[in-house]
Amino acid sequence: MHKIGVRLLGSLEVTYGALRLTVPAGRPQALLATLSVRHGELVTVDEIAARLWDDDPPGAARTTVRGHVKRLRKVLDSAQPGADSVIDGGRGGYRLSAGRTEVDVTEFRRLMREATGPGLPAGPEAEVLDRALALWRGPVLAGIDAPALQRDEVPPLEELRLRAVHRRVAIGIDEEDPGDHIPLLRRTLARDPLQERFWAQLILALYRSGRPAEALREYDRCRRLLGDRLGVDPGPELAGLHQKILTGSPDLAAPPRRVRRTASVRTTPVAAPVAASPGGCPVPRQLPSCDTHFVGRDAELGALDDVLLPQGGPHAADAGRVLLLDGPAGVGKTALAVHWANRRRDRFPDGQLYLDLDGFSTGRPMHPDDALQALLMGLGAAADRLPSRTWERGALLRTALADRRVLLVLDNVRSPEQVRPLLPGAAGTALITSRSRLRSLVVRGGAHRLTLDPLGPSAATALLGELLADGLGGRGGPVAPEVLRELGELCGGLPLALRILAEQGRHRPDVTLPRLAARLRGGRGAQDVFRLGEDSTDLRTVMSWSLRDLTEGAARLHEALEVRASGATTSVGPADAAAVLGVPRHTAARLLDELVQVHLLEHQDDDRYRLRGPFPSVSEHDDARHSVGAAT
Repeated sequence: MHKIGVRLLGSLEVTYGALRLTVPAGRPQALLATLSVRHGELVTVDEIAARLWDDDPPGAARTTVRGHVKRLRKVLDSAQPGADSVIDGGRGGYRLSAGRTEVDVTEFRRLMREATGPGLPAGPEAEVLDRALALWRGPVLAGIDAPALQRDEVPPLEELRLRAVHRRVAIGIDEEDPGDHIPLLRRTLARDPLQERFWAQLILALYRSGRPAEALREYDRCRRLLGDRLGVDPGPELAGLHQKILTGSPDLAAPPRRVRRTASVRTTPVAAPVAASPGGCPVPRQLPSCDTHFVGRDAELGALDDVLLPQGGPHAADAGRVLLLDGPAGVGKTALAVHWANRRRDRFPDGQLYLDLDGFSTGRPMHPDDALQALLMGLGAAADRLPSRTWERGALLRTALADRRVLLVLDNVRSPEQVRPLLPGAAGTALITSRSRLRSLVVRGGAHRLTLDPLGPSAATALLGELLADGLGGRGGPVAPEVLRELGELCGGLPLALRILAEQGRHRPDVTLPRLAARLRGGRGAQDVFRLGEDSTDLRTVMSWSLRDLTEGAARLHEALEVRASGATTSVGPADAAAVLGVPRHTAARLLDELVQVHLLEHQDDDRYRLRGPFPSVSEHDDARHSVGAAT
């Protein structure tokens, strides 16, 4: 005979075999949760009353509790007609039958006792912990309105879950590929960023995955967070781990029994005088994973091959190249660079170094000194042996890269000054991405430029169709090609806009694609369509990062052009800009060019310019309509 199943590790679920039982919201659910967390134990009426009324029960609480028990029995006992009630009463309280019910909280506690029992080897322990953690579907007691119950029962269960996560990750870092556990650590810290024990595990996992620069960045992020929120420094464990990473301590090496899945190990130093970590330095393979939905860009991939791959076959030792991949925000520069680099990794057998310089993001742009330290550590250098001056670090990097076929991917660069010290020597190969045109790298540094434009109609339609395919097939069937084409055009062919739109269409049943198209055509509702609540997936925010370094005149001009673009005027020339701002024509031309440099404007024929993007008002300057409206 089936048992009634009660699941509290997430939203409340009550089942009997394939039958789902519906417990009314409010105090009936709180009563069931109260009995379930004490599964098989007698819970007194006074305890129940305290849980149901938040330690302030009414005078007739005992009578009211009996009424709630009666209603709950009616729901639960309906699954087993004729049998005794699954809620036993007597001796001043009630108990949920342990023999006829199953509660996920009880099973989780049992598995945790099994996992922490004496003498259990790491492998079986990990399996038990995996089973325990798989019981969690979300926050415990989610949606149950019982403040006293939430206050008294949730913290111990949550702490037990965190202990399970911590121990499971510890086993994984020592016995498995530590990189496999980085996503779980990031999710855990996103929910509770003050947990130093998980910061320590994340930093160690990154270090053992051959990503020491990222490990140091995460330590710095943790240090700032603790200082901002609590006014304290990291504790001894974290501080000691940081110091060991800086010195390349052998204490951080994985235990000998660990099997490395990608163990390509050097046995010689990276390059004198750069010191490798003890035991040699793994060949750096720092590229992020490729996007599973990558459409088009055949011409651009061919251009990257032509410029960056040595001529004369795969084993040629010709001089390297530097290529700047520039383009507007959201156009897919990083995706293209990472896709190409992963596809051609065999042409760089000595490694690939990847570094996000945070040029346009929520954080501060990375200083060249920090970037050089990250790159050199990626090649095996010990941080405490690096010179202090920027030019010395740059020279050391060029020495370390000499005669090596290593690819540098320097992503999200803000300015030429930020990236110039990082460039390799004559034989090196570097792929740079930026939403700025970085003219001096081309004029003075000899870099090749490839400007990335939005996807064409066919590629945009194909990408949107791929992104929507998995999510909409079960609720509405295939999307009409004409709808995809219109949405692709309304998104201006920007991959980021297409991805945000697809996310809205996949996971919001109340939003239909025709409705999204109508909001985009209407203009004013377009901003909300491309907003998902996170800075990195909010098109308005992502585009606004291009405005940070504009001069005051260029920022005012951009605001004014947004106002003009919301009306009938779609392009502007120097004379128009001069009239709007009340400045000489040559000044207006210089300000227009400043906006072109960061791809906020597109230069058309006959000295005309137009705003880039699928819609005009995506910057953070909504007040522009009020401040410059009269001038236009």
